[in-house]
Amino acid sequence: ALFALLLPAPLFEAPTLRGAQVSAYVISAQTGAMLYERNPNASMIPASTLKLLIGSAALDDLGTAFAFTTTLSTDGTTLYLQGGGDPLLQVIDFDDAARTLAAQRTTHFDALAGDAGDASAPRYPGGWQVDDLGNSYAAPPSALSIGENTLHIAVHPSTPGAAPTLSVSPVTDVITVVNDATTGAAHSDDTTDIRIDWNRPHTLVVIGSVPVDETDDVLDASMLDPTLVTLALAGQELSRNGITFTPRTAPATTLASARVLWLHHSAALPQLLRAMWLPSDNLLAESLLGALAPTRDGAIARERSWLQSIGIDPATTTLADGSGLSSYDRISAHDLVTILAHDWNGPNRDIVLDALPVSGHSGTLQTVFTAPPLAGAVIAKTGTVNHTRTLAGYLQTPHGTLIFALMINNWMDDGPHASADLRAFQSTFLEAFFE
Repeated sequence: ALFALLLPAPLFEAPTLRGAQVSAYVISAQTGAMLYERNPNASMIPASTLKLLIGSAALDDLGTAFAFTTTLSTDGTTLYLQGGGDPLLQVIDFDDAARTLAAQRTTHFDALAGDAGDASAPRYPGGWQVDDLGNSYAAPPSALSIGENTLHIAVHPSTPGAAPTLSVSPVTDVITVVNDATTGAAHSDDTTDIRIDWNRPHTLVVIGSVPVDETDDVLDASMLDPTLVTLALAGQELSRNGITFTPRTAPATTLASARVLWLHHSAALPQLLRAMWLPSDNLLAESLLGALAPTRDGAIARERSWLQSIGIDPATTTLADGSGLSSYDRISAHDLVTILAHDWNGPNRDIVLDALPVSGHSGTLQTVFTAPPLAGAVIAKTGTVNHTRTLAGYLQTPHGTLIFALMINNWMDDGPHASADLRAFQSTFLEAFFE
C-alpha cells in the first residue's frame, strides 16, 4: 500500500503492543483507494466504535427527523405511561404533563400503568459483565427510561470513623440506599463505591471510605429496574402536581383504544447522535437500537440487513448490543471503514462529522492528540474496554480526508506508562499519513 513504507513492521513491535492483536484499514475518502491495511478483515472486539453502526443505521432507517416519544393516554379509568425509549426524559417533564392533563380536566384516574413494550427483553444485554452492575455507564435499557436510568448519590463526610451522610437524587421509595460507608482521615484515599446484588435490584449499598476533607464526592448508580423506577418517579411528580390515582400499578400494555392526553418528544436524531457519540453514551446507543424494531432480536436483525445493504457481509460481524459494551461483539476494521465511507458519500456527511469527537476539541478526544499535526485533524469514535483500544473515523491531512480504523485487542500492558505508550503508538500511526 502507498503508506506501507512509512509504517514499518517495527512500529507494531513496540513493547506496549507485546502480545496484542492489531488491525488497521485506511482509504482515501475522495477516491476510495486503499492506502494501508494490516489484518483488515480480522474479527475484532470493537468496544464503543460499534456505536458507529447504530448511529449510521439509525440515520438511514429512522431518518433525521426521528425523536423518541413518550405518551400519557387513558381508557377512561387507567392512565397509561407509554415509553418510547427516551433515556434523556427528565422527572421535571411530568410537570408539563400535569399541566396538560389539568387543562383537559382529566386529573383523577383509578390507576397509573407503565408500558415498557417488549416484556421478553432481558434485564441486562447478553455479554455485559457482572462487574459493571451498578455503574452508570452500564445502566440497563428500557422503553421506560428516565434521567439516563441513573441515581446520583452525594456522599458528605462527617467525622473520622463515623458514617457519612448521603443525599440521593432523584428520590424514590422504589430504591433503598444502604449506607455501609465510613469517613476516613484527611487526605486518605476516597474508596467509596456502589454495590448492587443481582437478586436485589432495588437496593443500592454505598461502601468504602470518604476522606473527611472531601468536598465533592458524587456516586452515579444505575437503576437495575428502570421500568419500575421510571413509573414511580413519574407517578410522584404527577401526584405532586395534582394528578391522582389509586393504586399505582405494575407495568401493563396500553390499550389500542386509549386516548392520548400528552406527548413528549426528545431532541431529533442529529442532536441524539451528538449526545451519544461525543461522550460515548451506552444507554443512548441501546435506546437507538431499541428504536429500530419492537424487540432486541428484531433490532439486531435490522442492523444486519442494513449492513448488507451497504455492501458488508453480516456474517463477518457478531452483534449483541448497540453500545459495544458486550464481550460478544465482533466487527472488522474493514467493515467500520465501510460504514464511515457510506456516511461520507451519503446525504448525512455533515451530521456525522458534527456529531463525532474532534481531537483536542470535543468529546472523548478533547484531551487527546492535542499537538500538531493531529490537533483538530482526527474526527473519530473511540472504543475502550478491558484489553481493547479502538479508534475509527476521519483523518484530515494535506493530501485530503482519509477514512481509517485502528483496532487493538489483547492489549496487556499494565505498566505505569501504558496509556501514554499506547497513545504514542496511535499518534505515530496517524502522523505517518501526513508525510
